[in-house]
Amino acid sequence: MSGAPDSRPKLRISTRAVHAGLNPAENSGAITAPIFQSATFVAADTAELRAINAGERRGYVYSRIRNPTVLAAEQRVAALEEAQSCVLFASGMAAIAGAIAPFLKAGDDLVALPDIYGGTLKYLRTILPAQGVNVIWAKGIDAADVAAAITPNTRVIYAETPTNPLVRVVDLTALSEVARGIGAKLIVDGTLGSPMNQRPLALGADLVVHSATKYLNGHGDLIIGAVCGDRALTRDIRSLQQVSGAIVDAHSAWLLMRGMATYALRMRQHNTSGQAIAEFLAGRSDVTRVFYPGLPDHPDHALARRQMSGFGGLVSFEMYSAAAAQTVVDRTRLFGIGPSVGGVESLISQPGNTSHFSVPAEQRRAMGISDRLVRISVGIEDTDDLIADLEQAMEAAR
Repeated sequence: MSGAPDSRPKLRISTRAVHAGLNPAENSGAITAPIFQSATFVAADTAELRAINAGERRGYVYSRIRNPTVLAAEQRVAALEEAQSCVLFASGMAAIAGAIAPFLKAGDDLVALPDIYGGTLKYLRTILPAQGVNVIWAKGIDAADVAAAITPNTRVIYAETPTNPLVRVVDLTALSEVARGIGAKLIVDGTLGSPMNQRPLALGADLVVHSATKYLNGHGDLIIGAVCGDRALTRDIRSLQQVSGAIVDAHSAWLLMRGMATYALRMRQHNTSGQAIAEFLAGRSDVTRVFYPGLPDHPDHALARRQMSGFGGLVSFEMYSAAAAQTVVDRTRLFGIGPSVGGVESLISQPGNTSHFSVPAEQRRAMGISDRLVRISVGIEDTDDLIADLEQAMEAAR
């Protein structure tokens, strides 16, 4: 199978997740990608080395620059997003920083949507301003709110959809029109949608970022990030990565490829159980609100049905009190108390203690993240078992 993202355009995503990036004939017939655990690659002679450095022929010199296993994993992620290119990073946060950096300099403005992951929030509020970049926060997630925040110096618009932890859905088509109108880059964190449910590039985004730790890998054993887009953009991202060093090692890339082989199977279960659990929670009197775009009363339900093909495994809900919320978290048996999402095992937490711990309490409340909020990442366990576990924990909270 060819590793090029566009070499077999008729292949469905389940097939691409298994085969993209790997050609057994080029690897002694190996059905899984070999791990090229080597820092240095030697050339046959000086002429070959010069040709590789000049890009005149395919080859490898040093793994900080290029590694065969990493390249195979990048091709597979790109194939899932139907992108020309992908650059893997040492973490999701490194991917966010790497996606933004080439397109901003001191004096430029970045417009950010307000409902985003706590780590990203901290990066935009502390790191970028220290580099002389002005971060402007839109009042809301609607395209009109973003348009109102635009300045003559806006070079990047940054969004996350679905959002964490309130699972709002951003209209990417409308947002891309705003970005194109001013010549700015639209960079979208698509981690919680993931390419099976939503493809931001097809909706007008310039770059899509993933914490590939989450749904793409899915096994809780790897920290890794990805940026996908046209080669004209990823070339600059890769160039900066090579000198900054936020690279992925060969073994991590191999783990990601192994995880992606079951990606489509896992996502189907995440989608099915996520919807069922959201509906269960919506029917309980002790739950005051459920945040899940698959529910008809979600404010973005109509948009989500147009923009997404599935709604994922992140479900948030509010209990009638903060004490009840904490009891539910503490009394579950199958849901581990932890900060991540998108893994095979289900997790539960209060965002104020995990994903948004670094955000001041007053700011969390302004974002709509209360102490009564519980966030669950639905794994691939049996749906009825997960519902039964939540039910017994909620009964204990009564």
